[in-house]
Amino acid sequence: MNGKVFYIVELDKELWKDFMLHFRWSSNGFYKVSISQTENGWTVELKLKRSERPVFKDYQKPLWQKWMDEESDDGARIFGVEIDGRIVGWMTIGMESWNNRLRVHELLVLERYRGMGLGTMLLDKAKQVARRNRCRVIVLETQSNNVGAIEFYRKQGFELGGFDTTAYHDDDIERNEVRIEMVCKDF
Repeated sequence: MNGKVFYIVELDKELWKDFMLHFRWSSNGFYKVSISQTENGWTVELKLKRSERPVFKDYQKPLWQKWMDEESDDGARIFGVEIDGRIVGWMTIGMESWNNRLRVHELLVLERYRGMGLGTMLLDKAKQVARRNRCRVIVLETQSNNVGAIEFYRKQGFELGGFDTTAYHDDDIERNEVRIEMVCKDF
């Protein structure tokens, strides 16, 4: 980290509520979701495949949205990674008491600062909050074509919790962009 010190700070929602996160990532692969019906149920497979051409994503999304407060006990909380007075990574989390889970709504580290352990620092903060609140799991969403994110979350102790084959479009499986729920039970 070049001798620089990074800090996790809780951000004032009123000051950050209109902040837009700029997500940019690429992937040379995807997890192919296959579902087949059998006599006794279904067979589900998620298998890593290489893309014929890289997938590039570039979109903006709010750091905080009203529904995050509505779905979170005591409202959502926002944390940032600060270096030299500048925020370079963000995480929005919320408690779901009805099922005793902590949900990570948003997580982003600026591209220039990726690979420096800042995403790990943010998830460590989520784990600390989950322990303090005696949550049974932490849950977050990613996509089957965001292989880098899936591998990062796996290294942080997350595993497949489920998926939604029509979260984004009616043909998510064919588009190789299926919503993946990942969960962490050990924190």
